[in-house]
Order: sequence, then C-alpha cells, then structure tokens
Amino acid sequence: MEEVVSTKALYRDKRRRVWELDFLRGLAVICMCFDHLMCDFVYLDGWFSNFNEIENSFISFMVDFSQMYWESAFRFFAHYIFVFLFLFLVGTSCALSRDNVKRGSALGVFALAFTGVSFVLKNMGILEYGIVFGILDCIALSILCAAAVDIATEKCKPLNVFLPLVLGVIILSVGIGKGFWNIEYDKEFQTSHMLGYIVGTNAFGDDWFGLFPYVSAVLMGMYFGKAVYASRASLLPKLNGKWNKPFRFVGRHALIFYAVHQVLLAGLVMLICLAIGYKI
Repeated sequence: MEEVVSTKALYRDKRRRVWELDFLRGLAVICMCFDHLMCDFVYLDGWFSNFNEIENSFISFMVDFSQMYWESAFRFFAHYIFVFLFLFLVGTSCALSRDNVKRGSALGVFALAFTGVSFVLKNMGILEYGIVFGILDCIALSILCAAAVDIATEKCKPLNVFLPLVLGVIILSVGIGKGFWNIEYDKEFQTSHMLGYIVGTNAFGDDWFGLFPYVSAVLMGMYFGKAVYASRASLLPKLNGKWNKPFRFVGRHALIFYAVHQVLLAGLVMLICLAIGYKI
C-alpha cells in the first residue's frame, strides 16, 4: 500500500508545474502582446482609406504613443530582453521534459501550418510579408538542437549539464560580435537566401528569428533547468498565490496566446476604428 501511495505521489510531483516558470513565461507573452499592439497602431494609417479625414483624440494619442514607444531605446532593449527570457524558459522546460524530440517535431509541424496562415493574413492586409522563419520555427528547431546535445552527452553527466551552457555562451558571444540585431532585411523573398533565413545570416518576413544566436538562450536555459530545477520543485513556493494566477494562466497556454493574439488584437483595433467612422 505504501508503495502504491509513493508511486502516486511521485506521479503528482512529476506533473506539478513550477509556478515561477509559468509566471515568467506569461509575463514575456503579455509583453509581446503589448509590443504587437503598439505595432498595429504604428501602421494604423495604412489600414483605412479615410484615416487623415477623422480626428479622434484617443486614436491620435495611441498612434503618437506607439510611434514614440517603437522608436525608443527602451523598446529596442526590452524587445531582446523579453525574447531571450522567453527562449531561456523554453530551454528550462527542455531540461524538465521527457521527450524533446517529440515536442520539437510537433511544434515544427504547427509552425509550418502557422506559416501558411501568415500568408492568408498577408493577403487580407493584416501582415505585410508573411512569415518564412519566425519565432515558432526558431523555437522548434532550437528544441531539436537541445535534444541532440542532450542525447549526445547523456552518458556523461557533467558534460550533459555544462555543455549547453558553454555552447550557449559561445553562440551568443559570436552573435553579439556580429551584431545580430543589425541584419538588413530583404525587401522581397529570395529563394537563394532560404538557408540564411533559417541560420540567421539573412532576414525576411513580419516575424523573423534566425536560429543563431537565439538558440543560445534555449541552450543556456536548458543548463539552468538541469542545474537548478533537477528536483522539478519551485524555488519560491511561499510566494505562490492568487496574485500571479493570470500570468501563470497565460504562461501555461503560451502557444495558444501566440497563435491567436495578433489576429484578435488587430481585429479589436479595426472594429473600434470602424465604429468610430474609419473606412477600409
């Protein structure tokens, strides 16, 4: 009987989520939603034929605020901080996952489907270029890279723990040295640059994240998960509570929020503007 109880308790422990990881993931997703909402207002004048004929104080304020935000140094640094935070947490989850090959492959299929949807949105005028290799593609391939490192080093525990950190630091250092944030975007899709879009030497699309150097955040996050969350237990159990429930909810369903947020936000902004009197 004690053995059965212990087995059930162990199963519950393995299913238990680490609340601070969900919280931070949710925070990163909410910041991403805000960033994309500001982007919608930046390009709002191109959505409506009579945009300059209507004066609305709220819309004018949001357009001015979004442009100020979009061009600020705060947005430049915050964008990369929260992107790397999100990818770092992806890596931490890799350390806690039982089958990263399955996770990465499933997400890769979803990412390809989302690419198809992005070109539908492009034809609807919501996106300008579509998505060839976006954040979902980057995450999927990064998870598979993390899985490959994990499998290759599974028989040597010290190497299994520390190699992801070493590789992550090296890749990020090279990326910073090469100025990964300053890659010029192609104005049109170039078939010959497809490998570059994936690797990170060329850029194209409304949502582009090349594998390098972003895979570095996933690898470093995997090291963190192995080193700090080996027991799969929260480091801050006393701080958990109802106050963080909305963030944890978003963090647990990050993929769903990513998949639908842009259409919902753009649709909401468009409906508000149509109600005010703007015309497509």
